[in-house]
Amino acid sequence: MTTIHGHTQQRAALALLAQQERLPGSLLFTGIKGIGKQLVAYELARQLLCQQKPFGPQGGCNSCQACVLFNSKNHPDLHTITFGTAAASMDDLRETLDGLSLKAFLGGRRVAIINDADEISTIGANLLLKTLEEPRPETFYILLAASPTRLPQTVLSRCQRWFFDRLSPTEIKHILTERGATEVSDSIAALAEGSLCDLETLKDRKELADEVREVLDAAFKGDARRIGRAAQEWGGNKIGVKELLALLRTSIRERLLCCDNDQAAASVWATALQNIIDSEYLAVDRHANPTLVLLTVLRSCNLERASGYQNTPNLLPTMLEELLR
Repeated sequence: MTTIHGHTQQRAALALLAQQERLPGSLLFTGIKGIGKQLVAYELARQLLCQQKPFGPQGGCNSCQACVLFNSKNHPDLHTITFGTAAASMDDLRETLDGLSLKAFLGGRRVAIINDADEISTIGANLLLKTLEEPRPETFYILLAASPTRLPQTVLSRCQRWFFDRLSPTEIKHILTERGATEVSDSIAALAEGSLCDLETLKDRKELADEVREVLDAAFKGDARRIGRAAQEWGGNKIGVKELLALLRTSIRERLLCCDNDQAAASVWATALQNIIDSEYLAVDRHANPTLVLLTVLRSCNLERASGYQNTPNLLPTMLEELLR
């Protein structure tokens, strides 16, 4: 069994509900990708299908016929389907739902895990809705979604939602170590931003992250020449702007959390954090000039502006106001 890191409260609560036979038939696990929602779903599914009565221990007993079949990925009453990049067809969905309507092969329960449920089509959502509206006894549906708002409200209303938070840097380090990494620095773990997605690019991103930190140091001191050069270089790479903005957000947030009793610095980084959040919307969704957006963010990091931020309840000037000038 794969070790699951994090989500201790959610896992314990789900296990208890299952053991007390109070688990709803339709569950929706939400949270960003790469944090282990799927691992928790499989852990719960193994518990539900375990042949120990009335319900097996958390994660199953690992010795009964059902657990052995589950671990070998051959359990006939476990159904999985994935949307998103590995888009399942409507025929796949119909076949899965039809299989769940049959009698369980092992005479117990049936579990369906629906990955990337937020990527399902409107037709597929309506098809799934009919099944959720008329649930069969001893049948459980676990939907996984990074963006639950993309699901129809009718589907959302029939599922009990469970939110899963980002992994901590410490948990990220443990996971990377288990996967064979010899040295995992705190800075690399922080770059993961609580997710195991895109781990293969972390080392490359570290070089850029180091540059981001150096530029923020210059911006804090008011080095206009350095931040102007950085904005020009970074803004010219339109393909990488989204990743760069994410790195800036991470580094700015780290600085805000380390301010302690320095109110002036806290005001600067709090304003910069709000601006970088605004910038991601402006540069990515509104297609604003990335060089201008980056320059505005970096200018807001200047310590000399701290007194103005502290005297302004709303931490002005905001990104939008700067760009409208």
